[in-house]
Amino acid sequence: MGITDRILEDHAARKDHDGVTWFTDGDMARLGIQDRLFTVMQTVQHTLKLRRAPESVESHGCTDRWSVQDVG
Repeated sequence: MGITDRILEDHAARKDHDGVTWFTDGDMARLGIQDRLFTVMQTVQHTLKLRRAPESVESHGCTDRWSVQDVG
């Protein structure tokens, strides 16, 4: 399973009532993803755009976390 698919699976399991899941370094370790936090964010963001997925990636100016949000 690829990085984006692992992130989306975790998002589906943990998202809040607004459809948002935050990801930190701890989440990357828990998911067995070795890449740096914002490298993963860029990978997931790019893949979601290519897939025209109903989720988006946001950091809202945070430097220690980023989120996946349901948008469509």
